Formats: sequence, structure tokens, C-alpha cells
Amino acid sequence: MTAVSSPATAQRTPARWPVHLLRAATTGVAVLVLMQAALAGSFLSGGFEALAAHARNGGLAGLLLVVQTIAAIVCARMGLANRQPVLASVVQLVIVGVLFPLGEQRILVAHVPLAVLLTVGVLQTTYTAWLRTPMEPEGSR
Repeated sequence: MTAVSSPATAQRTPARWPVHLLRAATTGVAVLVLMQAALAGSFLSGGFEALAAHARNGGLAGLLLVVQTIAAIVCARMGLANRQPVLASVVQLVIVGVLFPLGEQRILVAHVPLAVLLTVGVLQTTYTAWLRTPMEPEGSR
């Protein structure tokens, strides 16, 4: 005869979907941000249609950053991750909010360094999101 544990005694494992959403969002943002650099380079090489694609791609990256921020908040609230992805996502959203008008006004002296800073931060956040979460025991994956 096997013992059946009641819901009161069974240990609940937290849902993992927020971690998967965070990882998917950070990966998507990383791809879009790297595409931004390629599109900017294409524009500077004479491909003038790349500027419109750069603007559209920036909008998509901003939208996906909102999803990333929400996923990071949910992960932190559920104890699936620490606050680092939340803080990084909020800072990245602010940077994107500053990059839009700088790009539209062609203030490249500020736009380009901020975009490089954003790229480094996005790649770091993606790396962090794919690391072992605090809920996982050492050596698991």
C-alpha cells in the first residue's frame, strides 16, 4: 500500500513558467539589441532603409523589455530569482526611453554610448537569467 500525501503535507514546488518567460524575454531582447548594432552599421554603410528598420526594431526591443521587466518582477516575488534582474530591467527600460528621443533627434554623441551601455547590460542580464536560480540546489539543471 502506498501512502498518499494530502495537500497540507505535500511540499509545493513553485511554478517555473516565470523563469522560462524571463529567459525567453532576455534572450529575445539580446537578439534584438544585437540586431540594432547591425542595422546601425548598415545605415552608416549607406543602406538608408536600415534606419527605418533600426527604429522599428528598437520599438520591438522596448516592448520586449516591458515583458522582461514583468517576468523579472514575478520571478522575484515568487522567490525564483533575486532582485538583480528586476533592477537591471528597470534601468534598461529607462535607457531605452532615453535612446528613442536621442535617436530621433540624431544626437549620436549620446545615443551611441548609451546604446553600447544598454547592449552590455542586456547581455549581462541574459547571462544572469540563464544561471542557476536560487531555488535550484547546487549542481542541478
